[in-house]
Amino acid sequence: MRRVLFVCTGNICRSPLAEALLRDRVERRGITTIETDSAGTHADHMGEPSDQRMRSTALGHGVTIEHNARRVTSSDFARFDLIVGMDDGHMRRLEQMRDGRPVELRKMLEYHPTYAGDGHAPDVPDPWYGGMRGFEEVYEMIDGAIDGLIEELIES
Repeated sequence: MRRVLFVCTGNICRSPLAEALLRDRVERRGITTIETDSAGTHADHMGEPSDQRMRSTALGHGVTIEHNARRVTSSDFARFDLIVGMDDGHMRRLEQMRDGRPVELRKMLEYHPTYAGDGHAPDVPDPWYGGMRGFEEVYEMIDGAIDGLIEELIES
């Protein structure tokens, strides 16, 4: 069983979308060996549902986000074998929290075919302050990376 945790800042936009996309894709493919969850580096939105704009964007693509925000905890580093951050700030925070534990840390767009293997995956930008186009762009970025993630999970 592979367990994947997606992480963004408040756990209301990017990481719940990645969680929902991964869950949707593995269910459609009949894969039962991948579990997923999401969390945030900050506790500002704990217990709140995902941002309505992100839920609306995902639903427009046939994907339902059902998640309430939570913060990353030290126990996540024992529960998950892969933790995927959305930007360099998340990666720095996750590295600090890892505290030597063997969990694998990766950046979301490392799985996107445009950036895979080049070592320079860009950030998935936070759409919070932008308009609806920003949410659509984030959807497209994460959607473009999910299949690469699944293939790597299956192969390992």
